[in-house]
Amino acid sequence: MKTFPQVALALLLAGTVASAQAGIKASAVHIGGISTVTPAPALVRLDAAGATTLSFTLPGAGKKILTFSAVCSVDAPTGDSLSWADLDIIVNGVVVAPTVGSDDAFCSANGTTGKNDFVRASITTPIQGLAGSNTIQIMARGNYQAAGIYLAYIALVVFD
Repeated sequence: MKTFPQVALALLLAGTVASAQAGIKASAVHIGGISTVTPAPALVRLDAAGATTLSFTLPGAGKKILTFSAVCSVDAPTGDSLSWADLDIIVNGVVVAPTVGSDDAFCSANGTTGKNDFVRASITTPIQGLAGSNTIQIMARGNYQAAGIYLAYIALVVFD
């Protein structure tokens, strides 16, 4: 006969195994630098091969969690600490909240000329996955007086 602690441990381990199987659904990593010379919108390269779309398949529709992080810097004129880099996260062709529009800063200028105030910025948001094929793209742009933006050491992860 099993004791209560043995039963509790068995249930805990069973839950841990189920959680481990759920895990990561898709990921991309790019350690190279990505620079834009203008604030014009551009798709972010997600891997060393230059892919701008992460494609993955899900067995069923449902909510997933997406996390995107990157080292980020904004090149703006001296004295400008108002310019910013904006990202749109595009899932299956639709920009997802809270990244809709151009007023959500991923990182911002620090008042000195050039890309020199590097920060590790990150955003985590729920997304709706579809049964079958899914795609993710990240669109970056500079705003206000941004002369350019810099993104590097990128990590994109989709998980349960």
